[in-house]
Amino acid sequence: MPTALNKPRDSGLLISLALTLLPSAAVGSVALEEVVVTAQRKAESLQDAPISIAAFSSDALEKKGISNLVDLRANVPNLQLTPHPNSATTARVYMRGVGNNDDQVTQDPSVAVYMDGVYLARNLGLAQEVADIERIEVLRGPQGTLYGRNATGGAINVITKAPSPEALEFTQKFSAGNFDYFRSKSSLNLPLSDRLAAKLAYMTMQKEGFVDNAGTGVERFGDREREAWRVDVLWDATDAVEVRYAYDTSRIEDTPMFVERVPLHPEQPDRPERGSESVEGLKANDVTPKGHSLTVK
Repeated sequence: MPTALNKPRDSGLLISLALTLLPSAAVGSVALEEVVVTAQRKAESLQDAPISIAAFSSDALEKKGISNLVDLRANVPNLQLTPHPNSATTARVYMRGVGNNDDQVTQDPSVAVYMDGVYLARNLGLAQEVADIERIEVLRGPQGTLYGRNATGGAINVITKAPSPEALEFTQKFSAGNFDYFRSKSSLNLPLSDRLAAKLAYMTMQKEGFVDNAGTGVERFGDREREAWRVDVLWDATDAVEVRYAYDTSRIEDTPMFVERVPLHPEQPDRPERGSESVEGLKANDVTPKGHSLTVK
């Protein structure tokens, strides 16, 4: 009798083990997409890089709606990116609590920002749009060994898509949303020869602010109107030498976010009344960051 009762118990145990092993085998067959980064000045897999790093591919950037550095603030732990209240083109960057709150051009940042290897030396203009981003790498922690000074808190690499001599390609993407949000991004890849190619990229976006201006009622606080252009030329001179030239520009005409004026002497407050001339004027930022880069490797 005892032997007869033990047999079903053993067989039931074997069946349950077989059922629990099946999902594990199915999950193990799924391969993850490899992310290649250049955080250490060389191409390597993200899994092999011995750095605290967060990397976003072009597909991940599109899915998350990231088009500039400020959009990273909700997607990277230990990273704080805040637009300056009086300058919509200035981004205050903090990483692991280290940063610079001053937007003056005479102040050095504590987090280094690079675009295609070119150092962006000041906080002014960091909130610009980039027409054609391939990936973004965020390196947390001191990076002075590889990136020199001003990288105490970390470093951010913005890498754009390079031209390709392989095929003619045109892409066009649109997106829209509330508050009259509209965004358009176009890119054209032109193969000129077996070793020479050029790429043209253009981006435009606009969005209304969500705080009404009670002074005039014409413009809202936080209105956004931006454009970005990029011209990129790649020449494979030899099998070992590659030359790349790029020109990019971005025009930003955002109105500042809503801030409250504070009197110079708090003991004698003289706050302007609603509708007075001192609060009616709402001028938009008009900043045009631009630059050239030439890379030979």
